[in-house]
Amino acid sequence: MSNGSANVSGYLPRAAVGAAVLLLATACGSSGGGGTAAPSASPSAAAPTTSAAAPATTSAAAAPAACGTGAAPTVSGTGPSDTAGAAAAISTSYQKFFDPATPATAKVGLLEKGTTFAPVLQSFAANPLAAHATATVLTVSFTGATAADVTYNLCVSGAPALPGSAGKSVLVGGVWQVADATLCNLIKLSGGTSPAACA
Repeated sequence: MSNGSANVSGYLPRAAVGAAVLLLATACGSSGGGGTAAPSASPSAAAPTTSAAAPATTSAAAAPAACGTGAAPTVSGTGPSDTAGAAAAISTSYQKFFDPATPATAKVGLLEKGTTFAPVLQSFAANPLAAHATATVLTVSFTGATAADVTYNLCVSGAPALPGSAGKSVLVGGVWQVADATLCNLIKLSGGTSPAACA
């Protein structure tokens, strides 16, 4: 019996990663004709990417802010005059962007070059798996007054599926948006067909 439990507990993280990657592959595949075989290979490809993206300082932050805790992200770097306020705005943008309750039309305004990705966002919204996806920002490291590196957990059903994921945020028109590179990296990780905007 304990041998079976070990197998199940070892499978759960892979299943969660697979669900997150499948979510993106399905969303992106319908906008660009991606294949169905890619998601099965993605969980093993996802492990190096997510573990490499999690710096040693993120591990301590990841424990209390696993998924949806509302904890403020750790802030570093120099950027805007109010880094704490900007980091809170970035965290809110990530949460809203990945929130299944946020309409795709609103997500366009939360994503850099969002109108270019509107078909991808519509596909994502139509995917039943998207109803279980959320994001929690762990760290924000400002690289300038209008740009930041972001570490976040992509969660499925309240559990981290892609913990310590690396993303970016940019200030556009007074709004901190999820950088298009963040979405493109997730699409690439999923094995889905990347839209031309990701080139």
